[in-house]
Amino acid sequence: MATEVKLSNLGEEIEDVTINRWLVKEGDTIQEGDVIVEVATDKVDTEVPAPTSGVVLKLNFSEGELAPADAVLAVIGEPGEEVVPAAAPATEAAPAVAPVTETVPVAPSPGEAPKASPVAQRVAAEKGVDLSLVTGTGPGGQITKEDVLAYISAQEESVAAPVTGQALPGELADVASLPVRRIAAEHDVDLRDVAQGRPFSALTKYDVLSYIESQKANRPVEVKPAWSARAKPAPQPAPTPTEAPPVAPSPAPAARPAKPAAPAAAAGSKDVFVPHARMRKIIARNTTESAFTIPHVTTMWDVNMSAVLAHRRAHKAEFAKAGAKLTVTAYLIKAIVAGLKAVPAANASWTEDGVIIRGEYNIGMAVALPPDEYGMGGLIVPVIKQADELSLLGVAHKVNELAERARNNQLTTDDLQGGTFTLSNYGTSGSRFQTPIIVQPQAGILGVGAIEKRAIVVSQGHPLDANTGDYMTFAPMTTLGFSYDHRILDGASADAFCKAVKEALESWGSSD
Repeated sequence: MATEVKLSNLGEEIEDVTINRWLVKEGDTIQEGDVIVEVATDKVDTEVPAPTSGVVLKLNFSEGELAPADAVLAVIGEPGEEVVPAAAPATEAAPAVAPVTETVPVAPSPGEAPKASPVAQRVAAEKGVDLSLVTGTGPGGQITKEDVLAYISAQEESVAAPVTGQALPGELADVASLPVRRIAAEHDVDLRDVAQGRPFSALTKYDVLSYIESQKANRPVEVKPAWSARAKPAPQPAPTPTEAPPVAPSPAPAARPAKPAAPAAAAGSKDVFVPHARMRKIIARNTTESAFTIPHVTTMWDVNMSAVLAHRRAHKAEFAKAGAKLTVTAYLIKAIVAGLKAVPAANASWTEDGVIIRGEYNIGMAVALPPDEYGMGGLIVPVIKQADELSLLGVAHKVNELAERARNNQLTTDDLQGGTFTLSNYGTSGSRFQTPIIVQPQAGILGVGAIEKRAIVVSQGHPLDANTGDYMTFAPMTTLGFSYDHRILDGASADAFCKAVKEALESWGSSD
C-alpha cells in the first residue's frame, strides 16, 4: 500500500511551506530515513525524510511552489503501484433533475470576512491583494491560491491596455505596482496621464490620488522635475477672444502631496544583480517591523572579563572531557539569566492591555550563517529552553549543539520558538559595539562586543578623586549594548539589568 509523505512538528502557526529542493525524482528507489525534500518556512529550512522504503511514485509539488502544512508532498510505494488520488469530500445525492452542473463562484456577503485557504492568504499578503475583492471558487466559496493569481492577472490585463488607448511600445515592461494599478482601475485613470514621462514603476498611490484630486479641482497636474528629465507640464488651453476670462474656482482642499519614490537602482555594466534569498527577505521584514513598532533605546556598559577568562582557562579541559567546548557565550547566557531574575520586566512582552512577565528563561542566541561569495550571509536564532535550570556545563552543551545544527541546516521549528530574551554575541567577528534590534515580542536584546585589552585605572580610594595608590593596568574588557523596549523598561530599570549582568560576569568564580 502506498505511503503518503507529510510534514510534521512545524508548529501551529505554520500554515504553509515553500518547496526548496527535491533530492529525488519520480521512479527513484529510496530507503527509510533518506532525505527526499528540503522545505522552508518563515522560521527555518528543514529536511523531510522518507517515512518508509520503496519507490517514489508521485511528487505533488514543484520546486519553489507553496504547499499547505498538511499537504501530501509525495507518495512512496511498490514499483508499478498505482497512485490513488485523494478521495473527494462526500457529497449529497443529486436530485432527480440537477438544475446546475457547473461550479458557480461564490462571493462573500457584505460585511462577511472572506474565507481563504492558508496558501491563498499567504499569496495575497505577498502580492498586496485585498481578499474582499476576490471571488472564491473553492468549496463553500473559499478563496484558493488560483483565485488570487487569476485576480492579479485580470488586474494586470485591465491596466496594460487603458480605456483611452493601447499601451505604447516599451510600456508593458515598465509596470506600476499593484496598489497603483488598482486605484487607477477603480477611478478609470490612464496611468500615462499621471506619469507624464515618468516610469510607471516610480509611481506611488499618492501620485494617482493627487492626480484625481487635481482633475476634480480643474487644476493642472504638477510634475516635479526631479522625477524625470522627460517630464512635461500639461499644456493649458488659451482662451479664445470670444470667451470671457475664466473665473477662478473656489479653493479646493489641498490634495495630499505625492510621496516621492526612491530612485530606482540601475545595474551598471560591471554590476551583478543578486535576487533576495528567502532568509534575507525574512530578516528584512522582521527587523523592519521591529524597528518601526518598538521604541528602541540602547544603553552601553563596560565589563571586565578577567574573572570569566580565568575560570574558563581553569575549567576548559574539564569541560572538554565532558564533551563540551566551553565558550564565553555560555557564561553570557548564565549572566543574562541572573540579570533577568534581578529585573523581571526585562523578561517580558508588551501587549495593549498590559505587560506579560515571562515565567520561563528561554534565551535565544543569534548564530551567523556562512556568507555567500558576495559577503551576504544570514542570521538564525535558536533558543536554549529553561536556561535557568541548566548548569554552566549544560548551557555549554546546548550552545555547541544548537550552533552546529544551525550551521548544518538541521534546526527544527521547535528550536526557534518560545524565546523570551536574545543574546547577540557579535564580538566573535571583532565588532566592539553595535545597536542590536529587538526580536519581537521580547523586551530586549543584549549585544556583546569583542573582548580586548584596554587600559583602565584601578582606584585605591575615592572612585573619582585622584589617590596616591591609584594605578593603571591592562584588562580584558568588553562593551555590552542592551537595546530595550522603552514601553516596558526605562533607563533606570534597563541599567539595573545591565548592572546585574556585569556583576555576575565580574565576580565569576568568587563563590566556587
